[in-house]
Amino acid sequence: MLPGTLLDDRYRVLRGLGHGAEGEIFVARDEHLGQDVAVKSQFSRTFEATTAYRSAAIFLEYELERLRFMEHVPGIPRVLGDGHYGRSRRRYIVMELVDGVTVTSWIKDHQPVPAAAAVSLVAQLCEILGGVHEKYVHRDVSPNNTMVQLDGRVRLLDLGISVETGSTNSDPRGTPGYAAPELYDRAAVLTPRADVFSLGALLFSMTVSQVPYDGLEEAPDATTPAFPDGFRAQLPSALRSLALAMVSVDPDERPDGVAEVLRLLRPMLPSPDSPRSPKTTAPDPTAPYRLRLPVP
Repeated sequence: MLPGTLLDDRYRVLRGLGHGAEGEIFVARDEHLGQDVAVKSQFSRTFEATTAYRSAAIFLEYELERLRFMEHVPGIPRVLGDGHYGRSRRRYIVMELVDGVTVTSWIKDHQPVPAAAAVSLVAQLCEILGGVHEKYVHRDVSPNNTMVQLDGRVRLLDLGISVETGSTNSDPRGTPGYAAPELYDRAAVLTPRADVFSLGALLFSMTVSQVPYDGLEEAPDATTPAFPDGFRAQLPSALRSLALAMVSVDPDERPDGVAEVLRLLRPMLPSPDSPRSPKTTAPDPTAPYRLRLPVP
């Protein structure tokens, strides 16, 4: 979509913002309310037949269905509208625009991330995923799909490839380095423990600048160490043990869901009203726990 495009006589496209697994993302202006919003649009049509292009919009339809189911889940962007654009009937969803930075860029700015900040970010994701897991497995919890608002609160994005819990993984997806091994197995039955693996990989990415099983020539099995050559960074022993359990190849060896992960992380979280650390990051994901901020 070009800047200046007007959707539904209301949303004026301002600029591109990036892309997700199933569409392009733009910043637009809601001319009725005078505020900026995010628009996720089906990729532009190339050489597909009309019927094929319109059928491809099913992935955005899936995401819209999931977003509406999760309207009650704090930390998931709210749906503000949806529609079709132009002669090709290009599908789009209008969502709340999150004011913050991707965890990808945040890690680059602070690598290695202090343990307190890493624990706080993953704990917030556990709180969000608790609502997601009432019905779905996200399948793509990764730094690109996670944002930290300027006040330190975390948001989880891109539900386009999420599937219902208990589904067979007939369409393998996920971000290399963060995707659980079962996400590459078409016969696997998926559970929230796939997202637990991703959270563990995210912990390691933040704190030791490595992801588990990196560089292997063959798929890991239950005997494959997550870090065959070890890693130099020092981690608190409790955090190290938990993170290693989270990235076990066998899902049954991982903690039993995000509620269990959160229970084990709580003793490592900053106390309410505790002072800001001199090593704090910007944005600071410890702030919601220190300042008692609600999940957005």
